Amino acid sequence: MARAAAEFGLPFADPAELAPAYTDVFLLNVYPYGTAFTDPSGELNGPEAQQVAALYEAHGYQPPELNSVGAPDHLGLCLGFLATGQGQDAILPYLLDWAPVCCLAVEREPSAHPFYRALAAHTRETLLTDYVSLNTQYAITNYQLPITNPQSPEEETSLRDIIRFFLAPARCGAFLSRSRLGQMAKALGLRLPFGSRFEVAEMLFASAGELEQLENLLTALEAEIEAWATEYCRWAEVYPTWRPIADSWLARTTDAARTLAGMRTLATTPT
Repeated sequence: MARAAAEFGLPFADPAELAPAYTDVFLLNVYPYGTAFTDPSGELNGPEAQQVAALYEAHGYQPPELNSVGAPDHLGLCLGFLATGQGQDAILPYLLDWAPVCCLAVEREPSAHPFYRALAAHTRETLLTDYVSLNTQYAITNYQLPITNPQSPEEETSLRDIIRFFLAPARCGAFLSRSRLGQMAKALGLRLPFGSRFEVAEMLFASAGELEQLENLLTALEAEIEAWATEYCRWAEVYPTWRPIADSWLARTTDAARTLAGMRTLATTPT
């Protein structure tokens, strides 16, 4: 803790607090895995995770933690591999596509301990600043997230389709954690049971519809999407070489805003 405070300016925290705080933020709310942010399904252990595992194997990177995480594209493992100086032409562009977004999810996480929130901000700033210092040695356009357009709300789209869209950062441009969804519910006077992120989101939409709070929920989601888009725009200004990736994420938030606008139109159209 003393070293973290002295070298990185992070807030001091009682080590006894950090284990449960880690569980809360990284196991229950923000999943620190690449495919959670880059795969259109939003699920872990997608094909890219296996590509990362192959990259590790090719360079003999086998830290003990590799056997204790849910997938090889865990942010901590990726940063550890980056620190070895090996395979930077592959791992750095890959990390820059999603790691800053993952860090932002932690920074915006309502339940995150101040230490982890500050650590996420420091990690994000370091990644983006160090990339600029490399003077585009590794082409940022070597690796681009696929842009996946959602169905138009006017088409036959189920509630589950909508939820899957908004729970996949690679599609909507934002990460909605269980805690963030719960915060929205609380603001609307809704009570949600404990469950998976999908179950919490499904109950949030269903309860909002039943209690005539759907328009207010859409407003909350619009504000959340706008907050993420604002950060992407800011990063693009501060770190110009990151702009191509910022544009990819902004395209996703634009899709999300368009989807919410279509949902609002349907919600306010007399039947």
